[in-house]
Amino acid sequence: MERPQSERSDSSLRVDRQTIREIVGAAGAALAGYGAWLSYPPAGFMVAGGILVGLAAIGTLRGGR
Repeated sequence: MERPQSERSDSSLRVDRQTIREIVGAAGAALAGYGAWLSYPPAGFMVAGGILVGLAAIGTLRGGR
């Protein structure tokens, strides 16, 4: 027996633009760190740390919004 329309689950995945931006930003940060690591391993940690510090500073300046 088929379930009524109101009981069907919506299995479609919805992704908004902000989520896409965050995924692309995280991928870009990972690639920047990895690229620097390929050149000089400690540089990869410096780049990744710099990105995290920058994000923390931006988050603080925006007031956590």
